[in-house]
Amino acid sequence: MIRVLLILCIAGVIPLRAQDCSALSWEARLTYDANHIASTFVRGSSGVVSDALLPLTIGVPVGLYAYGISGIAGSQENKRYAAETGLQAMVTMGATYAIVLAGKHIFDRDRPWQAYPDCITNYRSDADGSFPSGHSAGSAALATTLALRYKEWYVIAPGALYALWTGFSRLNLGMHYLGDVLAGYGVGIGVAVLVHALNTQLFDLADPILPKSGLYTIDSGAMYGHQPIFHFSLSF
Repeated sequence: MIRVLLILCIAGVIPLRAQDCSALSWEARLTYDANHIASTFVRGSSGVVSDALLPLTIGVPVGLYAYGISGIAGSQENKRYAAETGLQAMVTMGATYAIVLAGKHIFDRDRPWQAYPDCITNYRSDADGSFPSGHSAGSAALATTLALRYKEWYVIAPGALYALWTGFSRLNLGMHYLGDVLAGYGVGIGVAVLVHALNTQLFDLADPILPKSGLYTIDSGAMYGHQPIFHFSLSF
């Protein structure tokens, strides 16, 4: 008799503990909807885009700097510009992630899959704070830095697309809310713009580790020398 009563009590408690996925907040609902898109292509693409961020945020800055100081053929102006861009990207990424880590520690927000385990599935194992999104911040910081240095559509468009897809992927994978993603974008873009505004001072300080510059001219009122790899011009 006691065993029967115990089973009935457990059976009555379990439904009460289950989350009501129809009563989610609007922000959780957005993540829920993105998380439940029934497409293996979308899920797989989100995983690839999300996982590619770390290699890109390390590889692109290091690659540009390495090209600039290497013996690979190219004009001295172009190589200097590439090395400067790589250095600027490194500083931008470092500052961005420092702010993100501080924000995660301060706000300590549960991730969607932690707050709503019965409604949202985690397709990655990230368990640190949800706010702000480090992936969104990193992708925005890298895309903005490259766009500011190489003002060509074939640099700007892929970078913007990657940053946007990264933000979506974090919802699709159950890792973030929309607010986390937007805050991450704000941090990444803000840091990138600030570092770019101060890059003259940065390059002066880093001059000993940069290639020797050739003849530099002011181009389009915003950059030193001639653009490497990509040519940019403005007409009015």
